[in-house]
Amino acid sequence: MVYDYKSKTRNVNNMVSYMFAKTLSMFEYQGLPETIPQRELERLLQTYGYAFITEVNGELYALAGSLAGTEKDPYGQPTEITINNVALNFNKTLNLKTDGVLIRNDDVRIGLIPLFEKGSALLAENDVNMVMWGINSRIQKLISAPDDKSRESAELYIKKIIDGDLSIIADNALFDGVKMQANASSSVAGVQQMIEYHQFVKSNLYNEIGLSSNFNMKRERLISSEVDQAEDSLFPFVYNMMENRNFGIAAINEMFGLNIKVDFGSVWALKNKKLVDGVTGNNGIPDSGKPNESTGSGEQDGCGELENTVINQQTENGNDNGEPAQSPDTVADLQAVIDNPESSEADKQAARELLNEIKGGV
Repeated sequence: MVYDYKSKTRNVNNMVSYMFAKTLSMFEYQGLPETIPQRELERLLQTYGYAFITEVNGELYALAGSLAGTEKDPYGQPTEITINNVALNFNKTLNLKTDGVLIRNDDVRIGLIPLFEKGSALLAENDVNMVMWGINSRIQKLISAPDDKSRESAELYIKKIIDGDLSIIADNALFDGVKMQANASSSVAGVQQMIEYHQFVKSNLYNEIGLSSNFNMKRERLISSEVDQAEDSLFPFVYNMMENRNFGIAAINEMFGLNIKVDFGSVWALKNKKLVDGVTGNNGIPDSGKPNESTGSGEQDGCGELENTVINQQTENGNDNGEPAQSPDTVADLQAVIDNPESSEADKQAARELLNEIKGGV
């Protein structure tokens, strides 16, 4: 089926589903009862913001319900939940403390739906902008018609353009009443801004769920302090989600005598290990685990080792006028970094920039 950019509601729902397909693997559980599949538990938590674990017919289930009741605790929080599950033929109002365990997705039980819907709505609107830009770029002139017949012919012509068909108008009479007006050109700058906006919205959406994005508005290479600062902003919400799961799982284990465990899963497990254990070069601790030597500037660039090597080579080659020396060895070393599939993207980018500087200084 052809993508219908005008079906915004459906497109937003599809984008939200794609995001859930990613985040449902954010956490991994061990020891869950067979009646509580991990995927269904996470779906409830991320969709509704909470799930209630209770016994139904002697089996434990994770169920959604309405947090209601006339009585509130001293902090205004609900004390009861009303559950209506048709499949289990279960319709009751239960006490949150004595009849089961309420496990939250986050402190405010908001879940991920509002976050995903906002980001997806912005992306869907921008999709319309980009599609319209693409269509308008095919039209060099605006057409005005004086009567219905001319209008119908003009609309057929436009439809063929939208479909990508080159159209030939055989009836010369069409041109008698049709007027052509110059179309405001669709600038490259405009579509570039739309692409950047798309990347910006998507990057913010990923950052909220603890996934880093390479997009930045500086249009230049980030220094390591900026990268570290961005990394630090990724996980507060994700850690809050983990904290609530740990608290809820501990209460479930105590109430029902289970031994359930929860931890980060998929890429979040790697990200957590990197941030907590210092596996990568954050705060001066490189991958090798050896302390970084100071460069004298107080700033540590993720590509500092590569740049220092090149600078040393330039100095040894005797170019002391501040311009990069065109050393064959230096050029070869930089090209080797660029061509090496094991080189990081940051090192490759730094090598390209330094290579351009060398070639430009000739």
